[in-house]
Amino acid sequence: MSLFLAIVFGIVQGATEFLPVSSSAHLTILGVITKIREEDAIPFFLVLHLGTLISLVIFFFKELMNLGNSLLKREKESIRTLLLIFVTTLVTGILGLGLEKKVEVAFASSLWAAIFLLFTSLILFLSLSLKSRENKISTISSMTFFSASIIGLAQGIAVFPGISRSGITIVACLLVGLSRKDAFDYSFLVSIPAISGAFLLEFKDIGELSQRFGFEITFISFLVSFIVGYISLGVLKSLVIKGRLHYFGFYTLFVSAFGFFAFYFF
Repeated sequence: MSLFLAIVFGIVQGATEFLPVSSSAHLTILGVITKIREEDAIPFFLVLHLGTLISLVIFFFKELMNLGNSLLKREKESIRTLLLIFVTTLVTGILGLGLEKKVEVAFASSLWAAIFLLFTSLILFLSLSLKSRENKISTISSMTFFSASIIGLAQGIAVFPGISRSGITIVACLLVGLSRKDAFDYSFLVSIPAISGAFLLEFKDIGELSQRFGFEITFISFLVSFIVGYISLGVLKSLVIKGRLHYFGFYTLFVSAFGFFAFYFF
């Protein structure tokens, strides 16, 4: 892989990981176009996801520290919030492991990415009809564990390329009644253990990836995804609070069409 392609992959991952347009679909389609080998695709994409994971932790560092301090003080609200995150993560993990084999097949085809992008568009357009449900829950800790499970299911099926994790979990949060800000915060707080778990499961393959592509290429793609990812988080937070999440539905329709094109002509 060339240095130019490493930068392109890093930009694509950083820009699309947090925006509700599905980074996995973009990477899958780009991988098909650039002829990246199937055995290299998943570990290379994990390196890119590590970059955005670190940007996510830094972006929410203040919230994570506040939660940690509250837990040390044994405050009931923070303990309940942690339990809700645990339930969401548990449901996500169980579903994700059950779908692992099917996900590997889907990642190798831009056709599946295109199909799931259509689904993402529908989910994003659904957010328009959920405005009336906002503010039914005053805080994240006021959610029921059933609501946390619903969000976990939504995050779990987002392992497929083309289904935006941020898009479907934010919409799920709005569906159970969270405000836009709380929906944004909870969606990304529960993504930290989910992304970390996926990374650790495939960690053994990353060392081999560095040997195939070279340390410089691997590191630069990681660094670019980190920087662009941090910027994208700030952009998305602003758009979610303003109620403009559905705008991305038009974009995912366009990328879906391009995915079908890539499947038949590449």
